[in-house]
Amino acid sequence: MRIAYVMEYGHSVRLSVWDDGFTSEISGRVHYVDPLTKELRIEVKDGEFERVAFDRVVGVKVLG
Repeated sequence: MRIAYVMEYGHSVRLSVWDDGFTSEISGRVHYVDPLTKELRIEVKDGEFERVAFDRVVGVKVLG
């Protein structure tokens, strides 16, 4: 629900991502949700994107 909210209103988000036994954080705007590859595309800087698999996301915080 939070991911749909930030996409609708253009807010930034901080994702907690599980990576091989550790968590890391990625902040930015959700650019696209790809249901075929089951990935989020996060714009971390202008024109720079990171892809995050749905099953690696363990937390979502709306930044505003």
